[in-house]
Amino acid sequence: MADLVQLWNAPDEPLDCLYLVTHEGGGPLDGIVLPGADRKAIGHTTAELGVRGLEGEVLVTASPSRNFRRIACFGIGKAEEFTVHSLRKLLRRVLEQAGHNREYQIAVALPVAARDVAPDQARAVALGELALADYRFDRFRSRPDEATKVDAVHVVPLVGEDETGLGALVERARRLDALVRLARDLGNRPGNDLTPEAFATEVSAMFAGSAVRVTVMGAKELEKEGLRGILAVGRGSVQEPRMVRLEYRAKKPRAALVLVGKGVTFDAGGISLKPAAEMAEMKHDMAGAAAVVAAMRAVAEKLPPLKVVGLLPLVENLPSGSALKPGDIVTMVNGTTVEVDNTDAEGRLLLADAMAYAARFHPEIVVDLATLTGACKVALGSELAGMFANNDLLAQQLERLGHSTGDRVWRLPLLPEYRHLLRSEWADIKNSAGRWGSLPASAAFLARFVPEKARWAHLDIAGVAYVSRSHNGLPPGATGFGVRLLMALLDELAEKP
Repeated sequence: MADLVQLWNAPDEPLDCLYLVTHEGGGPLDGIVLPGADRKAIGHTTAELGVRGLEGEVLVTASPSRNFRRIACFGIGKAEEFTVHSLRKLLRRVLEQAGHNREYQIAVALPVAARDVAPDQARAVALGELALADYRFDRFRSRPDEATKVDAVHVVPLVGEDETGLGALVERARRLDALVRLARDLGNRPGNDLTPEAFATEVSAMFAGSAVRVTVMGAKELEKEGLRGILAVGRGSVQEPRMVRLEYRAKKPRAALVLVGKGVTFDAGGISLKPAAEMAEMKHDMAGAAAVVAAMRAVAEKLPPLKVVGLLPLVENLPSGSALKPGDIVTMVNGTTVEVDNTDAEGRLLLADAMAYAARFHPEIVVDLATLTGACKVALGSELAGMFANNDLLAQQLERLGHSTGDRVWRLPLLPEYRHLLRSEWADIKNSAGRWGSLPASAAFLARFVPEKARWAHLDIAGVAYVSRSHNGLPPGATGFGVRLLMALLDELAEKP
C-alpha cells in the first residue's frame, strides 16, 4: 500500500517519475505547483513532446529536472467528460505502470476534477481514489509480487492549496483508504476462511479497548432473544450463526443511528440451490456487514457526538438435511410469521430480524446495506446501488452524499401496492414475490420490520459490492461500496446542531 505524502519542496532523493494528468485544450502544468525551478524546465520538455491531452495519450520522457528521473503525461480527453469512473481507471493505470517500471517513489499531479462529484468534494474524492489505486488482495498468495509495489505517492499541490488544507485532505484519504481496504479484504476472503464464528471473533478483537462495545450472540442467545429468522437461515450449515452487536454512545448524542449489514459469509442458496456458475463469488454476500464494520471503525477513531449501533447477522446459507425448506414458516423476533417461499431469499430474513431487534435502541435513523437481489443488479448494473426509503429527507441526504463521495445510489419506489405480492395463504407474509416486481417487493418486505417512527433507508448493493473482472478502474473482487457513504452520513449527523 503506497503512502500519500505532500510535495511542496524538492525531495531529498530524485523521485522515479512525475505523472501529469493532461486534458484537451489545457497546458500540462496548468493548475499545479511544482517546487523550485522545475516548472520552467518541465514546461519546455512537455512542449517539445507535443502533449495534447487526448484520451488514452501516454507520453514518457527523461526529466530535465534532477528531482524526477522521468516524466509521464497521461491524457484524459475533454475535461468536461472526466468522471469518477474515468478517474479510477486512470489512477489504476498510473499505479500499474509505476509498479511494472519498478518505480517506488512517484509524484502525481491531478489538476482535473471529476464532473460527476460535487465540486467542493472533488479534490477529496480524487485523493481517496489515488490512495486506493494500488489495492490488491494478496492474503492467499504464497509469493506476493513485492517488486510491483509503489512505496509512496507524492501529491503535487494545486494552485490555491496550502500545506494545512492539503494535509487534512491527505490524512482523510489515508483514513478512507484504510477503511475501504478493510471492507474489501473482508469481502474477498473465501467462506472456508471467514466463517460466521471467525468473522465475529475478528470483529471482537478489532474493537478491543475501543469506545465501541462488542457483544457476540451465538445460537443460544439468538434463541433466547427470539431471533429465529437468523437461526433458520443458518440451520443448514455446521457453522453456527452469530449476531454481532457493536454499540457506541457519546455523552450527549445529537442523533441515534442503527446500521445493519447483511452477513452471509457464503450463500449457496440453501435448498433453493443457486446455479453452479459464479457460485464461488457468493463469498461476498457479507459485503453489507463489511461496510458496517468499517463504518464502526471510523466511529471508534473519531468518537462522534452520536449514538451508533451496528448489527451484523452472520450465517452460512447451505443445503443439508437440517436446512430451512421451502414452505417452512418462521416466527420472527417481532412476532410476524413468514412463509419461506424461496430459501435463496434469505437476506431479508436476516435483515428483518436485525431491524426489528434494533427497536430496543430507539433509533431515529436505520440504514441497512445488503447484497439482497439479483434484480437490483439487472436494473442498475454495477454503477449504482438501489435505495428504498420511508423518508424523503433521508433519501435526499443519501443521494447527495452518494454524489459527493462516489458511492452513488438511485432511489426506487417504496409503494404499498407491492405488498400484495408478498401475501401468503398460510402466514402473515411470504419472503419472495416471484419474478415480477421482486425488487420493490423485497423492500416492501423489509419495511414491515422497521422500528416505529424511525427514518429508514435500505441500500441494495448487489450490483456494486463485487465485480467479477476489472470494471471502471476497480480491481476484480470486493469494492468496499458503502464505506465512504456511511462515513459521510456519520460526519454530517455529527455536525448538526
